[in-house]
Amino acid sequence: MPKTTLTLSEPVAKTLKVYTAQTKSSMRAQSQVVEEALIEFFERRGVKIEA
Repeated sequence: MPKTTLTLSEPVAKTLKVYTAQTKSSMRAQSQVVEEALIEFFERRGVKIEA
């Protein structure tokens, strides 16, 4: 799987960390949370994700 580096604001990074810990029970799941959020973002805007 390709890797991407992101720079997040402190409040967004903190929220991601807290949300991931609460919903996924593992900090390693941050990539999964970000991917789910991006899929939702693209779907709302009608952007097709190429396979």
